Amino acid sequence: MNRDLSYLLTNNLAQVRGISQVVAVSADGLLLAWTDGLNREAAERVAAVAAGMSSLLNGAARDLGAGSVEGNITHLAGGFLILRAVSSGASLLALATQGADLAFVTVEVARFAEQVRDQLTPAFAGSLAAAGPAR
Repeated sequence: MNRDLSYLLTNNLAQVRGISQVVAVSADGLLLAWTDGLNREAAERVAAVAAGMSSLLNGAARDLGAGSVEGNITHLAGGFLILRAVSSGASLLALATQGADLAFVTVEVARFAEQVRDQLTPAFAGSLAAAGPAR
């Protein structure tokens, strides 16, 4: 886990009206960072879900000849899961509240993904895995 990235998630994305939680995850499900309010165990489970969703959606898109997945919105009883591809298989998964302005929230998630795309590389994920758990 990267404290700087977690800080950015908490102090940028989690401050957007309508976003309550965010995790950053590598293509293989490694938790890269998470917002305050989630404990590590919950963040690890959500990261695994994000990686699985990304993999399944990309597989379906590939089979349908539709290219790679840029994002996905899943409607939940209590809000929305917003999955956004970042780079090389890394992604962000945000929980938006039921009353969130989805157009605004998705633009903000995409904007943040663009800002961190050069940092969320397989090499970055590998360096975190080698460093071991933190926080």
